[in-house]
Amino acid sequence: MKESPNIRKFAPLLSVTLLAAAVRLLAVLQPARIVWGDEPFYLWLGRNWLTGQGYSFTGYPDVHHSPGYPLLSGLIYLITGDLELSSNVCYVLFGALLVIPIYLLAREMYGKSVGYVAALLTAIYPAISTAPALWGTFTEPPYYFFVYSGLLLVLLAMRRTRRIAFLLAGACFGFAYLIRPEAVAYLAVGAAVLALVWILEKRISSRAVWVGMALYATGFLLLFLPFAYHVYLQTGSWMVSEKAGVTFITCIGLSEGNTAAFDLATWGLDSTGLEVFFFSRESYHVNMLDVIRAYPSQFLELVARNARRFIGTLLSMPMLSIYLLPLMGVAFFRTAWDKARAKGELLLGASLTPVLVFVLFFIQDRYIATLLPTLVIWLALGAWEMGTWCSETARNLHSHAADRVGVRTTFLLKVLPTLVIILFLMVLQPKVISQYTSTGSFRPEHKTLGLWLRDNIPQGSVVMSRYPAIAFYAESLWEPTANASLDELLTYAKESKVDFFVLDELETRQLRPQFAPLLFGESLPVELERIHTERGPLGQLVVFELNKP
Repeated sequence: MKESPNIRKFAPLLSVTLLAAAVRLLAVLQPARIVWGDEPFYLWLGRNWLTGQGYSFTGYPDVHHSPGYPLLSGLIYLITGDLELSSNVCYVLFGALLVIPIYLLAREMYGKSVGYVAALLTAIYPAISTAPALWGTFTEPPYYFFVYSGLLLVLLAMRRTRRIAFLLAGACFGFAYLIRPEAVAYLAVGAAVLALVWILEKRISSRAVWVGMALYATGFLLLFLPFAYHVYLQTGSWMVSEKAGVTFITCIGLSEGNTAAFDLATWGLDSTGLEVFFFSRESYHVNMLDVIRAYPSQFLELVARNARRFIGTLLSMPMLSIYLLPLMGVAFFRTAWDKARAKGELLLGASLTPVLVFVLFFIQDRYIATLLPTLVIWLALGAWEMGTWCSETARNLHSHAADRVGVRTTFLLKVLPTLVIILFLMVLQPKVISQYTSTGSFRPEHKTLGLWLRDNIPQGSVVMSRYPAIAFYAESLWEPTANASLDELLTYAKESKVDFFVLDELETRQLRPQFAPLLFGESLPVELERIHTERGPLGQLVVFELNKP
């Protein structure tokens, strides 16, 4: 049977997409993978929302967590009936799909060959493919996909002024916003680049430009307004992100390296003593600007600290190794630019700026990794340009020799830098996994203990713990452990109808030393009965049952 030309045409990109899916499948199937951090929140929200229980997992409508990932994972949950599997499918699916907009962006800018190299590097780059599986949110793959699809469409709108490109670009940024609110910065960046280019080209007053920008805004607003209205109904205010204020004050401690201060600011009790601050309605009305005005010098110190940490984090081995930087120089300067490339480079360069907003809060790898696909595109260009230089130089040096360089040798020289980078990234993969599994607020024992609870406590029980992973695997309702005195905690637990309390020895060492005596049965209050102990290399986890009158 004769092979279809269309199959041959799309086979390389399809192969890279399948490779990306395989790498991400291995990432979610590795033993170190557990559902922790914010990921349980998104999964609970999606399940509850799409099964008619409302957009909540705390008992009242949620405004902290954007609905994009709950919607995606919830739709898959309706098919699988398994929350963790739904999250894994979402991770693999959107992680694999990311190579498509990256390929198209690079091809539009630099040609088909660079597009394939960029797609291949995106498929295996550890901080894009593997590391997000260990960061505790799982929002990264769909977020990257919609952000870079939006940037691709902005580039196409700039070059072709097609109305559908404007509308879809705004819609992509709108859905990215629904996954992570900071995506609104990409909308602004796209609009600013388009406006600047059109001003320089003296086209800003044309009807096509204004219609395009109106469609761009419409695409975004169609997705932005429903959730913004939901937030307005709960808070009484229109805002881009309700979470900005509470994130700012809780991250001050983290920026100073004081995790105990962060824990107290986040999980301390509100003024009623009946809710932790992060989930309290009191957190809805924290004004970030008021805090900055009250402490201007401390704010400047925070920004300076975060700026230094930003550079150090970006140039670390898991993110962008300094050994790869020379190829960036090759990418930019080996060939002269024309106007089309200059406009495209303006967009790619501007796409790096939205992550700078995190210098106002706190720097973590997952916060700034969104810029990595842009850097990977430049890395691919540098590798291809270096390979082209190698092959052309070899051909020139042998131009008069009898044994001229063959086609196969020329091709091998052209792809040699790409092959070296691929080998480097493959060696880096296990190092990245090791680094991220040795940090973070999770332990394999959280999953083990959660599964024990699932099999040994009644369904529908309320489990109080600092780590939501425990309740997630117990398939129970979760109540966060408040950072408070023991008496205050017991009052809070009673009002929250807590059935079981899990205490991790690790949290008592630095964050909550007031609970340490409970681990060893010292002065155990009558309200608590120790029923199970799980031991691990980092200390024990103890399960208490609350005795109710």
